[in-house]
Amino acid sequence: MTKSRSTSALVALAAALALALSVVWAADAESRPEKSKPAPEGRIVEVQILGFNDFHGWLQSPRSVDGRPVGGAGYLAAYLDREERENPRGTIRIHAGDSVGGSPLISSYFHDEPAVYAMNLMDLDLGTLGNHEFDEGKTEMFRLIEGGQRTDGNQFKTGPDGEPVNTSDPDFPGADFPYIAANTVWAGTDDPILPPYAVIKRKGVKIGFIGVVTPETEQIVIPDAVAPFDFLDISDTVNRYVPELRKRGVEAIVVLAHSGGFQSGQTATGEVATETAQMSDAVDAVIAGHSHSFMDTRVDGKLLVQAYSFGTAVEDVDLRIDRKTKDVVGAEAEVITTYRDAIAPDPEVAALVAEYERKIAPVANRVVGVAAEDITRTTTPAGESALGDLIADAQRAYADADFAFMNPGGIRADIAAGEVTFGELFAVQPFDNQVARMELTGDQIYALLEQQFQTDPSGNPRTRILQVSGLRFSYDASRPAGQRITSVTLPNGTPIDRSATYTVAANSFIATGGDGFTVFKEGRNQQTLGSDLEALEAYIDGLPQPFEAPDPFANPRITREG
Repeated sequence: MTKSRSTSALVALAAALALALSVVWAADAESRPEKSKPAPEGRIVEVQILGFNDFHGWLQSPRSVDGRPVGGAGYLAAYLDREERENPRGTIRIHAGDSVGGSPLISSYFHDEPAVYAMNLMDLDLGTLGNHEFDEGKTEMFRLIEGGQRTDGNQFKTGPDGEPVNTSDPDFPGADFPYIAANTVWAGTDDPILPPYAVIKRKGVKIGFIGVVTPETEQIVIPDAVAPFDFLDISDTVNRYVPELRKRGVEAIVVLAHSGGFQSGQTATGEVATETAQMSDAVDAVIAGHSHSFMDTRVDGKLLVQAYSFGTAVEDVDLRIDRKTKDVVGAEAEVITTYRDAIAPDPEVAALVAEYERKIAPVANRVVGVAAEDITRTTTPAGESALGDLIADAQRAYADADFAFMNPGGIRADIAAGEVTFGELFAVQPFDNQVARMELTGDQIYALLEQQFQTDPSGNPRTRILQVSGLRFSYDASRPAGQRITSVTLPNGTPIDRSATYTVAANSFIATGGDGFTVFKEGRNQQTLGSDLEALEAYIDGLPQPFEAPDPFANPRITREG
């Protein structure tokens, strides 16, 4: 009898515990995020984001992949159209910066208006700023977005007959889609220069986009061009605006980040990977740019995607959004190569490209000289190239200077053997920089060469070896900072006089402190003489034809020690 009462008590206790636990589980289920429970399929909305990055005005095909030509604005547009047909009411089209700047002659000669016209025909919904949008300063950046004919004095280009011609369209409308830029603010303030984010609605759900650009923009763009702006930390800025979007009922959040990185296997590295890891968990996807690389992976649970560059690929990001919770419950991406032999070009964009090809042909096809052999950017172990030497020699001759210095990042293409056209030379130096002449002391030249050894925004070592003319130098990168330049001499081996004053030539980008070469800003009696392209063309024209470049392997100007 006693045993029976004990058993009954245990049964009663177990029942009470079960009841209590069921209440706890129910309460816990209500407190857990809705997205942790599978949503009924009828509640799921599929939204597709199609985009590209680093277009750089490449209206024509820039290269081949696997022996097949890729890219070109007409084909890029056709791929966007094809992919949208899979989800016609649920697609958003974007670009992630550097749509202009560093462009081929067919776009740059017309102030990158052709690139904007092409993107307008692609029916983009949104774009963000890259570092190259700032290349020609505040006024020109806003003109390309807002429209109007260029009137700042730089609207003139040299025509086929050698006479200046205004190549800006008086009826240029600007971009017909909005731009966002959260971490670019007016200098000395926290005020963004453009809307920091945008909300786009598809199939009844809202998707929030935040736009950011690498803070390195301050170091890699002409200082005067970025002087009106400050560039804030990427992840801090994103995390500032996430709560604002959520207050507006937006739970699906995508970042358009013109910030670079690389992928090996499934592991992403670089600035954009580091910043993505530091972003709020409310961010669902980051669409990147700047490094012209492939990325399709996850960082801290967030999708991270980048589609190479120049319109050679399209990124297709698919989001599955719970209509009730408004949050993303699934995300995946694909990077699609824009093979030209697999699709017909968009007829409107193709017609636009053909018209600009007709306009630029007389300028681009003018023969400047004949190269005896390929002249390339291939460097010696010390960091010197034949093309770098040729350009430095051209600028020294143009400025009638003792020495010349050229930044390797400003050399964008090689020169092939045979006839060299103006269009090919433009591809080598597409930034329309000017040649500056100034005076520096020998001590300042040593200090300048020490600035080749730098750190990136993350504190990692980074070396930029200047191409030189009129002098030779040696360095040992393993030595302490400030002591890495071991000698600077004239070509005959005579050491330069550290107390003497020398005339120096450099392009306007580094002459104003670009790429961290701030010693140039100390130069006295600075003069601006003319364009770097003009200098190169004049120098080649004056060489015996077919012309050759210096050989840095046989006769080096730069020596690496240690």
